[in-house]
Amino acid sequence: MSEYFNNIFYGVKSFLTGMKLTLSHFKNKKELVATLQYPHEKWPVPERNIGFDHAEYNLIRSRLHVDIDDCIACMQCEKACPVDCIKIDSIKPPKDSDFDCGMTSNDTQKKMIVSRFTIDMSECMYCNLCVFPCPEECIYMVGGPNASKHEIDYEFSQYERDGMIFEFADATDEQIKEAGGEKWIEQRDAKINKHEEGIKLEGEVKIAVPPPVTTPVKADESKPVSKTAVKDSGTGELEIKSFNSISDKMCRGIAKKTFTAAKRAGKDQTAMLSDIAQALSDMGKMTDEIQTILDGLPAPVAEHVTEPEIEQKEPESIPVAAESPTIFEMDLKDLNGIEDKMARGIAKKAFIAAKRAGEDKVEAVKNALEDAGKLDTASEALLSSFTAAYSDSENLDPKVESAGDEKPESGEQSQDLPLFDIKDLNSIDEKMARGMAKKIYTAGKRAEKSRSEVIRDIKAGLSDAGKLDSAIEELLNRLETGS
Repeated sequence: MSEYFNNIFYGVKSFLTGMKLTLSHFKNKKELVATLQYPHEKWPVPERNIGFDHAEYNLIRSRLHVDIDDCIACMQCEKACPVDCIKIDSIKPPKDSDFDCGMTSNDTQKKMIVSRFTIDMSECMYCNLCVFPCPEECIYMVGGPNASKHEIDYEFSQYERDGMIFEFADATDEQIKEAGGEKWIEQRDAKINKHEEGIKLEGEVKIAVPPPVTTPVKADESKPVSKTAVKDSGTGELEIKSFNSISDKMCRGIAKKTFTAAKRAGKDQTAMLSDIAQALSDMGKMTDEIQTILDGLPAPVAEHVTEPEIEQKEPESIPVAAESPTIFEMDLKDLNGIEDKMARGIAKKAFIAAKRAGEDKVEAVKNALEDAGKLDTASEALLSSFTAAYSDSENLDPKVESAGDEKPESGEQSQDLPLFDIKDLNSIDEKMARGMAKKIYTAGKRAEKSRSEVIRDIKAGLSDAGKLDSAIEELLNRLETGS
C-alpha cells in the first residue's frame, strides 16, 4: 500500500520539477534558449590555428570570384570547366574603332570587352581547374592563399537557384554599343522577352469564328432539265468509330485503314463501304456477321428535288445526255496481290513511273516484270484482269444520244434485275479467281453498271486469265437470271 502512494508522490514531484525548469526558460528566453534564428542570426566563426598561416594553405574549396578588370576574355576558364558552369560572352571592337578596352593590373592591353561573365555555383564541383589556365590570375577561390584578394565566404546559400548565378561583367549597354555590340544586345533582349513570354504562357486561346454567311443561289429556270437532281441531305454521317462493332481485331483494323484511305481520296460513303468489303474479301476475312454490320451502317440519304417543268414544243427533238462511264483504273495497292516481294517492288516502281509519264500503267508493269524475268502465271493473270476491266470500260460509247432514236417498243422494254451482293461470289472455290471476280464486281458497282453488264465483265476477265471453268460459269449464269 505504501509503495502505491510513493509512486504517486514521485510522479507529482517529477512533474513539478519539469514545469519549474520550463518556467525558468520561459522567463529568460535570451539567456537560456539555444534556438538561433538563421539566417538573420549566425554563430560567430571562431579563430582557427592549425600550426601555420592561412596564406600558406594550398587551397580552400570555396566560392569562385573573378576580378573582371583583369579579364582579357581568353575563354580558357570556360573551356577548362568540366561541368560548363562558366559562361562568357565577349565583343571585339572593329579595326577602325578607337574604343579603348582598358589595361589589366599586369599592364596587358585588353582587346575585347566582356559583356557577360556568369558562374553558376549551384553546378560548380569545386575542382579548381578553371584557375590554373588563367593567364592573368583573375579567377580564383576566395579565402586561404587568396584571402588578401577576397576574404573567405563561408555561407552564400539562397532561397532560389537563380541566386546562385553570379554575374561579374560590369560593361554597360552604352559601352557595348560603342564597341559595336548592338547585335549582341538585340539577341540578349530577344532571349529575355522569349523567357518572359514563356512565363506568361496561357495555353491555347480559342477565338470564336463567326459562321460563314451563305447566299442562296437561285436556280436558272431558263435551261432545260433532263433528269431529276439528287442532293445529299447529310444525314447518317459515316465515321471511323462506326466500325468498332466489328468483333475481330484484324478485320476492324482493315476496315478502318480502308475507310481512312477512301476518305482521303474524297470518295462517297457507298464507295467507302464497297472498298471495305473488297479489302476484307481479298484478305479472306469477310463473314456474314461483318456483311450484316456493313449493311447496317448509315448510308447517304438522297433527297429528290423536283425541278420545275418546262414546256416543250417538240419533245422528240430534245437531246438526252448519256452519263459518261466511270473508267476503272488500277491503283498502287492493287499490286499487293503479287506474292513475290521482289516482283511486287518492280511492279510498284514501274507503276509510279508510268503514272508520272501518263502512260498505260498495266502495260508498263507487265513489260517491267517481263524484262526482269519475274512475270509468272499468277502475276500475268492479275494484270490481265485489270486490262480486261480497263478495256471494257473504254469500249463504252459516251456519245450523246437523242431521245427519239431507237425507242424500244412497249412490249420489248427490258427490265434488268438489281445488282447482286458481293458475298454471292464467295461460292467460287479458287482464291485468285474469286479475288479477280470481286475486283471486277467492285469496278462495275462504282460505274453503276447493271447485273448483266457486271456478269459479262466478270466472265470476260476470268476468261482472259484462264480462270473461267464450268462451275464458275454456271454460278454466273444463275446470278444473271436471279435463280
